[in-house]
Amino acid sequence: MSIFIPSDAIRHLDEYKYQSEDRSLVTKYILKPFWLKFERIFPIWMAPNMVTLLGLMFIIISDLLVLIYDPNLESISPKWVYFYHAFAVFMYQTFDACDGIHARRTGQSSPLGELFDHCCDAMNTTLMQIQFASVAGLTCNPLIFIFQYASLATFYISTWEEFYTHKLFLSEISGPVEGLLMLATVYILAGIFGIETLFKMELFDISLPFINKTYTITTLMISIFLGFITTSFSMYSAANNVVNTLTKEKRLREINPAIRNIQPFNIYYATVALLLFFNPSIIYNYTISMVITIGATISFVVGRIITGHLTKQKFPTFNLPTFIPMIQLILLYIIPKLFDIPYIKALDIVVYSGLGLSIAIYGMFVTEIIYDITTYLDIYALSIKHPQIVKDE
Repeated sequence: MSIFIPSDAIRHLDEYKYQSEDRSLVTKYILKPFWLKFERIFPIWMAPNMVTLLGLMFIIISDLLVLIYDPNLESISPKWVYFYHAFAVFMYQTFDACDGIHARRTGQSSPLGELFDHCCDAMNTTLMQIQFASVAGLTCNPLIFIFQYASLATFYISTWEEFYTHKLFLSEISGPVEGLLMLATVYILAGIFGIETLFKMELFDISLPFINKTYTITTLMISIFLGFITTSFSMYSAANNVVNTLTKEKRLREINPAIRNIQPFNIYYATVALLLFFNPSIIYNYTISMVITIGATISFVVGRIITGHLTKQKFPTFNLPTFIPMIQLILLYIIPKLFDIPYIKALDIVVYSGLGLSIAIYGMFVTEIIYDITTYLDIYALSIKHPQIVKDE
């Protein structure tokens, strides 16, 4: 077994039982009936993980369009690109929901499916930041990192919640349901009215007499505020659910350690903030590279958390990639002084090395985990090795 699943832990895969609770009324009355019908387009010989991967491809194509038409996140793309972004978000949501339905219908539910789904969701959370930054016209500024923090914090907390409750919980308003639908709607509106009208429209002024300033409120600011409210609600619901679950199950001693295990995420982001504060050129000249570096790092972390949940290991508080920003900060101070290398050149070396290292570590993790689980369970990752009787939901 690999370093991520010790031999004494992998046996817990035999105890796997997927549990979820979705309180969304949108899911219950609108999306779920649609998903049950849509899932029938997938042939019974197709593996559920392939459905998940195909869903992610919609977002990857979306980001490729950003790199073609708006690589610096400052240009206006053709309107059809914004409509495709909306289509990609909706299709990702649909495929992401249908993979579980397809797994149950084909008898292929497995812990690998849950892990594979989480890994794709984690990367998708970051890939959508690039998509949104282009549509919102963030123009390589700090806002993109604030948006990414909010999105990844919600995803981290959701995975942390599942680790302690052993159940995937979606509240009445959640990112995977209402959040993605709102995002797709925004992209449609961008295609109809244009991004200048949608995100830079001045709505009203707010005067603050005690500092003698007046601020103009734009639609982008309202979007940020609504995103903050949604994120705060999701995080509060997750934390409250964990405390209630541990109390109900009389696991009171786990409450304080559980709350402390939120801190590694915040500590990591504090080091990211320090790196960007002392090296603002990264914000403006290496935006996408840094966004992907952060995304790959958090994807690795949440991947380890869900692996720990599936194999009943301790919560993974130590994760090597989370030290990358601090190492980069130190190197950007040392390299120009010790090796007489121009600061701009040092930035290239340090930023792209961090990008490569984060992706390499995450890639190694995914590869090893897939190998370990498929070997132990005698299954394939992207095809069906042992066909089962087809079941209808």
